[in-house]
Amino acid sequence: YAALTGHAPFEARHRPELFRRIRSARYPLPPALSAPARALIALMLQPEPAARPGPARLLQHPFLTQVRGWATPGT
Repeated sequence: YAALTGHAPFEARHRPELFRRIRSARYPLPPALSAPARALIALMLQPEPAARPGPARLLQHPFLTQVRGWATPGT
């Protein structure tokens, strides 16, 4: 998220509000982000750790595979 937007995904003045935002996955998505970038961010910022993808699944995500010249291991 920070690499694409320049900001942390969860910001708040008070710790309880910060934790509420993290638990509910409330973060701003700039309109300039592509649909694949938004989808990747949503996967990576799942509030439930078990729902987050592992490295192999991330490497197969369209946001990463759409880059010309990107070679995913095993493909």
